[in-house]
Amino acid sequence: MMSSNKWLPLALILLGSSLIFTLATFSIFGFPQPNPSPNPNLPQSLVNLPLSKQLTGSEALAEFNQLHGKSLAVTSGVKGTYGEWGAITLWVAGAESAEEIQDLLVAMAEKIARGNSPFIPEKTIQHGGKTIYVLNGMEQRHFYFQSANILIWLAADPAIADQALQETLNFYQ
Repeated sequence: MMSSNKWLPLALILLGSSLIFTLATFSIFGFPQPNPSPNPNLPQSLVNLPLSKQLTGSEALAEFNQLHGKSLAVTSGVKGTYGEWGAITLWVAGAESAEEIQDLLVAMAEKIARGNSPFIPEKTIQHGGKTIYVLNGMEQRHFYFQSANILIWLAADPAIADQALQETLNFYQ
């Protein structure tokens, strides 16, 4: 009969072999990845300005996180720039649920209201059951709102901002 001291090396060898087998299997077949949410769509033009640049997926999410200085609870994203000189920028972030987007929207509104941003709250407006936050800052008008499980932020030159908002609202009904 073996003493308990002799079982320890055998147990460690079996554990090590299991780990090596597992790592080899994952390196050959890949590590399981969560199913990413499909990226939201963007309008092809706003206020007769064509979509001139687009970031999607991980590139867009990295920019969102950089802008906020932290990792956001979003699973998909897209950023569109309209016009040659970027007269309009549209950010759209998606999450698994409308509740997660609602939490993000409330957190943004509270932070902006405290004055911890370059944006000055102007007003909120109601449109089709949506609360739209209207801001000024960085020589643009900004609007952000929720539509189902996506958060939309629109930044536009003040001369075309209202029309850009209306077209964005029509697109994300």
